[in-house]
Amino acid sequence: MSLKAILFDAGDILYHRDRQNDTLVKFLASHGLPPYSRDAVSVELQRRAYVAEITKEEHHEEFLKHLGISDPQAIAEGVTAMNDVQGEVKFFDGVAETLHRLKALGLSLAIVTNTFNSTEDKLDWFSRIGIEGLWDGIANSCELKISKPDPKIYLAALEPTGATAAEAAFVGHAAYELEAAKALGMTTITFNRDSPDVTADHVANRFEELAEIAGVLS
Repeated sequence: MSLKAILFDAGDILYHRDRQNDTLVKFLASHGLPPYSRDAVSVELQRRAYVAEITKEEHHEEFLKHLGISDPQAIAEGVTAMNDVQGEVKFFDGVAETLHRLKALGLSLAIVTNTFNSTEDKLDWFSRIGIEGLWDGIANSCELKISKPDPKIYLAALEPTGATAAEAAFVGHAAYELEAAKALGMTTITFNRDSPDVTADHVANRFEELAEIAGVLS
């Protein structure tokens, strides 16, 4: 195999959030509510927002109501808190250096992200560490109205790179997204995996290891 492109998930691969000490948790605490957690309702709301069945603001409002917030003023404050949370990203160690190294190797880089945030927002976050201009393709679920594991979103990210699936690798943390990439013929790499049961062709324990893996595959 001659590796020509690497596709990355964004959240929990390039960056993460401190979900136990973020702006929303503080807002909920001010209203006597515990930290939020995922349940079937919140997962479905998220899915709908990811493919633009509802707007980001509608998602936030319905999520807050689900948590027990009913006062309109409190909901408005909560929506602001949720929007603030989205920008509270912390990049993993070595992300900027490794991505620049991969680019210097001649590899095309692309993102495949399930999100209700715009590409513009994500590029703004990326600008904090100087990686906003490295991307050959960005497939954003809420803009394309398709989400992983739909193969079309991977192919949308891959197309601008000019590489075939067999010439590409996908870096993810969740089993379902890695399995979908593998089914398309991509080499799979897992980093920050959701559990030890998540498998892939290669495992990176540190983000910097992606450059070593790419060197082997190229």
